Amino acid sequence: MHHGKHFRRLNRTMSHRKSMLRNLVTQLIQHDRIKTTLPKARELKAIADQMITLGKRGDLHAKVQAASFLREHEVTLPKLFGPLAERFKSRKGGYTRIHKMGNRFGDNAPVAVIELIDGPGDLKNQVLFKTLARHEAAKSGSIKEIVEALSTKESGSVTSTGLKNKAIARHVPKVLSSNKWELADLERKVAEFSIQGGGKRGKIFDATETKA
Repeated sequence: MHHGKHFRRLNRTMSHRKSMLRNLVTQLIQHDRIKTTLPKARELKAIADQMITLGKRGDLHAKVQAASFLREHEVTLPKLFGPLAERFKSRKGGYTRIHKMGNRFGDNAPVAVIELIDGPGDLKNQVLFKTLARHEAAKSGSIKEIVEALSTKESGSVTSTGLKNKAIARHVPKVLSSNKWELADLERKVAEFSIQGGGKRGKIFDATETKA
């Protein structure tokens, strides 16, 4: 019977597919975010979450399991069992996020950026800071008013913030809780983003340019 055997083969043999995913998860841990095709990013997401879970376990067996799959051990293992395990210590799952980036010129393949969330230069946080900076510049309301409106948890609280993008408005409490920030911390981040003229966005490692 062929039950439970349906997954993306990515037009590769099993050995080539496994080798490619090992390279991708190694690059993701090294660079925090990489650019690849959307089907590869979706396959990579589950494997990256498993690696983070091993990092949070932190015992000898977890290190042996991670070392058997990852490459570049001198870089990936200390980062996985150190900073990444600490970053996601209180998070129960969902350690990665996929951003669709349109289609690639040439073969029209769908491209995406997959990143480890809550890191420096988190793309969704960058969009939030940019939105709040524009909101303040247009004098549509202060950050304090937005946070207070969202803290009420009443129906229509998201609409009352004045932000057109409701998904961005709902992301404000998540940023505050995951980073353990107060209102002043969020205001400082938005101010830094405004002063830097869009913030410092790290270069995205392009995994589509490497041979995997």
